[in-house]
Amino acid sequence: MRRFTIGDDEFQALSRVVIFSQLPKTLLKDLFENASATFYGGQTNLFMTGDTADGFYVLLQGEVHLTVLNTDGAQSLVRIVEPEESFAEAAMLGLGVFPINATAMPGSVVIKISKPIFEKKISSDPEASLHLLSALIQRQQFLVSEIKILKSLSPCQRVASKLLALYESQEWKGRGNLPRCKQTIASNIGIDPASFSRVLRRLEEAGIVCEGQEVIIENPDKLRNYCADFGYVFDQDKLLMSA
Repeated sequence: MRRFTIGDDEFQALSRVVIFSQLPKTLLKDLFENASATFYGGQTNLFMTGDTADGFYVLLQGEVHLTVLNTDGAQSLVRIVEPEESFAEAAMLGLGVFPINATAMPGSVVIKISKPIFEKKISSDPEASLHLLSALIQRQQFLVSEIKILKSLSPCQRVASKLLALYESQEWKGRGNLPRCKQTIASNIGIDPASFSRVLRRLEEAGIVCEGQEVIIENPDKLRNYCADFGYVFDQDKLLMSA
């Protein structure tokens, strides 16, 4: 673990985080004045279920896994936080405790915004307060909507839309190994990891074929049309659905 003072590159990344994107640059710099980022060389717990929500976080690099414990004591992946995303805002502002576990994966860079500093900054600047609170509400509404959408899709539709999102965002070339392990992707879209490969092999009608461990989008337009039939059109600002 290594801490370092954030510089221009980090400020540029922060300006692209949804909840800060509408803030004037001067307000953004004021909010993160004297802030530091932490590089995690190994897998590290950021917080555990029931811990006091004494701040929220922004991921600049790597991955953070949000998990819960099942009744049998096994960890279940709820969501993967990706670079330039914030997380745990709702817990800090509302619940007061973290309802899930957060684990930084090796190579991750995370900034923590402490609750006292956040409250002090926004209470002294009404403009910043309005911008941030509005963005936080929109973010929470988006995540709730995303969960509802996931529940409405079949496993094939969830996998197809995820593959299209990875392809359209240029995170994956549409051929070869997926950018994350299949188990991680399956957990992230709410399907049983054990069934992920079976679902992939049922997507030939969507232009998807599997060759060993490789996944291939043979016909991107066919995949787009398949997804459009159940209402999905790629939007880089949304995780899955466009509406």
